[in-house]
Amino acid sequence: MRYKAVGAIAVSGLLAASLAACTNDTGAPTTSDGKVTLTWASVSSEKPATEAVIKAYQASHPNVVINATIADVDNYQTTLRTQLSSGTAPDVFFVWAGDGNPMAMAVLQRASLIEDLSSFDFVKNIPEGVKPVTQIDGKTFTAPVTYAGIGAAYNMTAMKKGGYTVPTTWTQVLDLCKKAKGDGKSAFALAGGTPWNTQLIPYALTPTLVYGPTPDFAAQMSAGKVKFVDSKWKEAFDKYKEMQDTGCFQKGDLGTAYEDALKLVSTGDALASVQVNASVAAIAQGAPADTEFSLEPLPANDDAASTRMAGATGAAYGINAKAKQKDAAKEFLTYLASPEGAAVYSEATKALPAIPNDTFKTDPALAPFIKYQKEGKTDPFMDQLWPNSKVQQTHFEVLQQLLAGKATSTEALAKMDAAYAEGA
Repeated sequence: MRYKAVGAIAVSGLLAASLAACTNDTGAPTTSDGKVTLTWASVSSEKPATEAVIKAYQASHPNVVINATIADVDNYQTTLRTQLSSGTAPDVFFVWAGDGNPMAMAVLQRASLIEDLSSFDFVKNIPEGVKPVTQIDGKTFTAPVTYAGIGAAYNMTAMKKGGYTVPTTWTQVLDLCKKAKGDGKSAFALAGGTPWNTQLIPYALTPTLVYGPTPDFAAQMSAGKVKFVDSKWKEAFDKYKEMQDTGCFQKGDLGTAYEDALKLVSTGDALASVQVNASVAAIAQGAPADTEFSLEPLPANDDAASTRMAGATGAAYGINAKAKQKDAAKEFLTYLASPEGAAVYSEATKALPAIPNDTFKTDPALAPFIKYQKEGKTDPFMDQLWPNSKVQQTHFEVLQQLLAGKATSTEALAKMDAAYAEGA
């Protein structure tokens, strides 16, 4: 089965943030005192991890200065691809495992923009379930660092304070929305102003509605036997709209940026937000130190036993085929994929190491996700199973139309079917 990876295609101006112990300058390969300057690029959801890794790595490698650039997902893919083509890209950069967007591993490999990592020691430890999205024809082109999930990230401190309980059925989801709204809060913060965030609720609902009941659904789509529009994807879209109509989201949901949605959860003005697990760390950064969080499934029906979650390879990194500091890049990537480096990274983003590490202590906020993973109740991120990046881009566009009342679920899914039919 071919896998495609989560990403975003929307284009806007570059947003970069300077991190602690690093700068945005990707200039000279060495400093005046002879230290090696390594350039590294990643996405905004990974900022806590980049900060932690830089601090740990430079402490043990005093001869290396890491200059890191962070950009939001929508800008990152366009900007990095342009830099790679022009020869100005960083030495090491975030890569989406699999295929399906401009910065996905398979797309970069086909364009000869990414280094072959097959000789690295970590390759022999990559789990079988992760290999399909890190390898092409038996050769490895990206280092998987974390295993990620999608769920409702709850501010459990706010939940307990308000007398709320985490819903285990769809009816309870709507009841929570009504109760929170009556109390002047939002049950779920929606970052509708950040395109890639709009996809997360369907990704949280469809494992239960589509991929769990029909494990070969993706294969059936590939064979032309089923379509989005005549499947339970329609129910997922309808329930998404029902959440909005019930008042589950904050006012101005379609204009709310990712960072602002997370702040609502940090402060307790919203009880939760459906997010990737890395966002839990970002939410926690803006909350009081004693705030408790939990990444829970989003129920899609009233049969709690059937509930599933989305889980797949999360953060992964590659080496620029034209890296200015290739030796330093290889040493740094070896660290990222090592038990030590993966632990530092995973702890900072409240994730799990992609390569199992028995000594790693998981964050308590991930306990529900880990339980579902161990019980085999997870399904790959939906776009990992799509034949081209246009399907996901169309997904973003039609969800905006759906939530704005400018398209029905049937009309929206028909557009996704048209994009899917274009193939690879």
